[in-house]
Amino acid sequence: MPTNLNFDKSSYLIALILGTSFFSLFLKPLSTFITGLIRNRFTWLKISYFFAFIITVTQFFIQENNIILFIFLSLFLAICISSSSIFFLYYNEQFNYRIYVISVTWIIFTFITFGTILGNYISEINHILLKEKYEITSLSIFVIILIYLFIYSFFCKETKNLAGVFDEYIIENLPKKNNFNFFILYLLGFLISLTSALNNSQIVKLFIGLNLKDYGSSYETIESFLRSFNYFYYVPSIIVSYFIYKFVLKYLGQKYLIITCLFLLFGVYTLLAFTTNPYIYMFSSILSGILCNQIIFTLFSLCIFWNYRAPKNPVTGFFGTSLFLAKFLVESIEKFISKSNYGVFKDINDLSDLSFYDVANSTSLKDFDIATTLIMSFSCMVVLISVLIFYYKNNSLFADYLNYRNATRNIKNLLKKRMLDKVKTKIDVNKINSNDINEYN
Repeated sequence: MPTNLNFDKSSYLIALILGTSFFSLFLKPLSTFITGLIRNRFTWLKISYFFAFIITVTQFFIQENNIILFIFLSLFLAICISSSSIFFLYYNEQFNYRIYVISVTWIIFTFITFGTILGNYISEINHILLKEKYEITSLSIFVIILIYLFIYSFFCKETKNLAGVFDEYIIENLPKKNNFNFFILYLLGFLISLTSALNNSQIVKLFIGLNLKDYGSSYETIESFLRSFNYFYYVPSIIVSYFIYKFVLKYLGQKYLIITCLFLLFGVYTLLAFTTNPYIYMFSSILSGILCNQIIFTLFSLCIFWNYRAPKNPVTGFFGTSLFLAKFLVESIEKFISKSNYGVFKDINDLSDLSFYDVANSTSLKDFDIATTLIMSFSCMVVLISVLIFYYKNNSLFADYLNYRNATRNIKNLLKKRMLDKVKTKIDVNKINSNDINEYN
């Protein structure tokens, strides 16, 4: 049976990304469940560092697109990606005693976003230079970092008692879990992630590119403009998130932050449905991305909150799966249609096609205008559905977390009481053992 894949490099990378997303759907909840069950989060992180090293070295030394290699690389990469939620849990458990979920969410989010920016930057330089010397240099840096992280992970201490859910005594004194509420959380994450994926789809990028071409921009200018889009998306997201966390959240609260972002998101998608100006489109897309991040990570902090109250129920893992599912559906369907040269992709299906495409003598710009209007109208409808769901279910979703300060204070008191009870029990046991020894003496 033939094992070679007849893909060019770009198609192979696309297939690898889709394959990784597929495996991530299952590994996200599995990683949370297994590490919570064995009460050791760092084991999964060590495995992720090791597989990241294997992927980096393999991609450089093996140029043949082999189907077996493709499957293993997709699986290894999915394991690495599934570890992202483990970082949130580990930091919250080991440094915040499973209490302060908001601060943990925004701190780890900042580091992950910064890492994404750095990775995109190195990737862009690699794409522009296309030189073997630079590729070897970047590979060496990645390998050194991964080796350091792998070795360092063995020196990181992890208190097993803090990993995983609260004990039965604390859970019994907290609002009870509800699996339907968990489903609502996953549904909200899926819907918002779906609109975010549509907003960053190939159709939208081609629409911006075609409009820039219609404005008289050269292909090089269009390419630079679209490549800079990634940085204009991530950098403001970090800045705005920090501002909201430090100054807005304590006055607005989690609940009203989500409601405000949902209504603003609806307004942005409405604007995108009717505008054709590429500069306004790009600015509005960046704003919608920032709003989506606020909603998703606020919901994720809520999932962390419930994750410690729901034994054998990896809430954060399933929430991550819902996010990946939305992205996977949009990307896979879009790639299938574009490769089939169907619909709006009948004349143009890749950004590189803009280098020779004549916008003036084609109907593609009008077709993409209609397509993006439909996409943004659909996104508006999805956001309105999310608003209705959240409006009617927010109290049960938040439970005592609705008042964050009271919830954290209550958990701290319960943890202190539980700790004192354990110490008292240990003292009583030692006293009994001491009396037994004295009796026999």
